[in-house]
Amino acid sequence: MDEPLELYSEHFQNFSKIFGALVDRIPELRNPKVDASVIADLMRNDDSRRAFCYLTAPPISEDDLKTLVEASIAPTRLEEHPDSAEKLRGIIFRILDPHRFPWVKEGRDPDPHERSAAIIASAALVSAKKVETFRRNDAKDRQEEKVKELLRSLGYTEIPKRDILNASAAPAVGEFMGETPLAGAKADVVATVPSGRIMAIECKVSNSKVNSYKRIVHDTGGKATIWHDQLGRANVLASAVLSGVFSVSNCETVQNDKGVYLFWDHRLNDLREFITSLT
Repeated sequence: MDEPLELYSEHFQNFSKIFGALVDRIPELRNPKVDASVIADLMRNDDSRRAFCYLTAPPISEDDLKTLVEASIAPTRLEEHPDSAEKLRGIIFRILDPHRFPWVKEGRDPDPHERSAAIIASAALVSAKKVETFRRNDAKDRQEEKVKELLRSLGYTEIPKRDILNASAAPAVGEFMGETPLAGAKADVVATVPSGRIMAIECKVSNSKVNSYKRIVHDTGGKATIWHDQLGRANVLASAVLSGVFSVSNCETVQNDKGVYLFWDHRLNDLREFITSLT
């Protein structure tokens, strides 16, 4: 409820212009003789690239597009390899959304209402996703800062982050780092507590029980397994600070089967008491 409507509106206005131009270029882009540089230009700008990927139903991610093209989709690569540009274009138009762009399959021009509806629907799709991503990242950033503030209040000192390949590279007792690789898997906050153990703290935000599986079981549970295997349970305290909606069964899985200590964002005093007990 606190998200500003202005953020959604800014994205909507921006992408309405982009989709307006893109929709008008569909005949050109479908032309078998279109030059590879034309496709490459669409991939040169972040917003233009996202809009092109959002022509499909459902929208295709850049990672999935790379997998299907079986090559890089960087503009320079597409210009140098017209076959990759042609393959990329073919994929997009093969799964073009038939509900937003019904005239394309019918081989005709859109009427004004169809064109307007396609632009509005496409811009709304992208804008909603952009706001969703902002919400998740913003909440995660704020959560990480709260954890850092808690550590500072306990007398811990933040130091520059570095890759922690083994226990000897960990922060000294009473020190912590921000997001950094720990034995091959990134942790949001890494601190060394008075007992000498490394405390790896993940900050996780979820907006649904279904989504919580990826956040807590797949991400945090998977990392905890790596940390325990590489550094040993005696040396690492895998933990997570949670905010939002999480399935009880998912929390029980990582707590009981993965050895992860769980704390709630709205009850950070529990984390404070836990850390001060680690002597």
